[in-house]
Amino acid sequence: MLIDMITDADVTKLKDVFATKDELSELRGDVRIGFGEMNDKIDSIAATLARIENTNDRYSGNIQDLKTENSMGTIHLARHDRQIEALAVATKITLPH
Repeated sequence: MLIDMITDADVTKLKDVFATKDELSELRGDVRIGFGEMNDKIDSIAATLARIENTNDRYSGNIQDLKTENSMGTIHLARHDRQIEALAVATKITLPH
């Protein structure tokens, strides 16, 4: 069996089809830069989401404060209604509805 040697023309054809060591090294560097940029963007998105969460927590707290205040206001108003009714009965005043 006779084994043919690879010719210079074969090497040239292979270089057109396959990446060289230098091309792969350059590509590796580009991929590293791309991952670095992607990590920077992810960090930026994470920081933005943290600010949104903080704002949302603040609004949620404000809403809860308003609910509590409204509940207390309702209780206060109901007590005033009872007191006014009691005063009206005690003074024999008829209140309009």
